[in-house]
Amino acid sequence: MAYLSSAILSAAGLPLSIYLVSPGELPQFCEVGSRFSCVTVIHSEYSRFMGIPVAAVGALWFGGALALSLAAVAGLRVGNILLYWSVLGVLGALALLFVEIFMIGSICLLCTFAHAAGAGIFAAAYLAHIWTQPPITSG
Repeated sequence: MAYLSSAILSAAGLPLSIYLVSPGELPQFCEVGSRFSCVTVIHSEYSRFMGIPVAAVGALWFGGALALSLAAVAGLRVGNILLYWSVLGVLGALALLFVEIFMIGSICLLCTFAHAAGAGIFAAAYLAHIWTQPPITSG
């Protein structure tokens, strides 16, 4: 069940990240004053890393998470890889949130949804890891 949840969250995060690479008209809720502005974040100097849109890196990450999640659902032993992959995603999301808050001064709500999906993938992978460990017995 945890791997299926991870797959669903990955499948939700992938198109969102793809959309954020080159968004058309943004939804109304994305612009709530200067503190919450997807436009400000998406068009900031920090939206690209070495010429590559950060959202494209996110899309690649979600694609990898989706592939690993589906492999785990199919019974392949990739749970630990998914867990490590999700740790990378959470660390990246925390770094991006830091940049949004302290360097750009605005938060992108669509980006926050993607970050939350990544956190959910980590939670699912961690729970699956715990649930697949043998019980601890005293001897």
